[in-house]
Amino acid sequence: MENSKFVLGSKYDLRTKLILLIGANILIFLGFDWIYQSLITLFFLVIIISDGYKKSAIRYILFFVISVVLEKSLTYFSMNFLLNLTLFILAIGRKFLPCIIVGKWILNSTSVSSAVATLQKLKLSKDSLIMISVIFRCLPTIKDEWSHINMAMKTRGINFNLINLTRRPTLIMEYFFVPLFVSVIEIGDELSQSAIIRGLDATVNKTSRHLIKFRKNDIGVLILMILILSIVIFMKVSGWDL
Repeated sequence: MENSKFVLGSKYDLRTKLILLIGANILIFLGFDWIYQSLITLFFLVIIISDGYKKSAIRYILFFVISVVLEKSLTYFSMNFLLNLTLFILAIGRKFLPCIIVGKWILNSTSVSSAVATLQKLKLSKDSLIMISVIFRCLPTIKDEWSHINMAMKTRGINFNLINLTRRPTLIMEYFFVPLFVSVIEIGDELSQSAIIRGLDATVNKTSRHLIKFRKNDIGVLILMILILSIVIFMKVSGWDL
């Protein structure tokens, strides 16, 4: 599961994942203490672990632990611009980690066909369906295109790295970003035409091999999400300092 970009048969419905993403965005702005952040992050880590993303969960845990240790250690040093910038980046990354976890999980665990079928069930407009379908298909295609451009430039002795980016920005722009932008435009047009040819904007009722419905896992996770939100909001209203 970890090696594939899109995994069919996720244990959770896409609607559940989107609700969790909204809940994560609300929760990260209700508390600022690192203990609160760790509990909220742990909740979403348990969810992705239950869906089989154990390696990803380990990486997120390591980042959280390292960020906390570094932040607590750096506070004992005299503050300068570099240390302040490091602390700021660590704090921002840790604070938005729940949203990153859920967002990355949605992209990795949702196939294009499943996403389109779910959005059709939600009665989204045709233009929105085509746009989302193109975005889902475009992201991995762009990644592959970048890999091919990078490999081609390496054979010519031009590597994309920080040194070349600072010393020869014009060269990097010409040989990396310009071909990538041109490819992205062409890929977007081709994917849009492909979606239209497949009848995505047709007015007839469409069938899908995906069974779009809420399962026990979805109901259980949504109940927990509502319960956690209710407890956090109640604590905030009661004057608790989170």
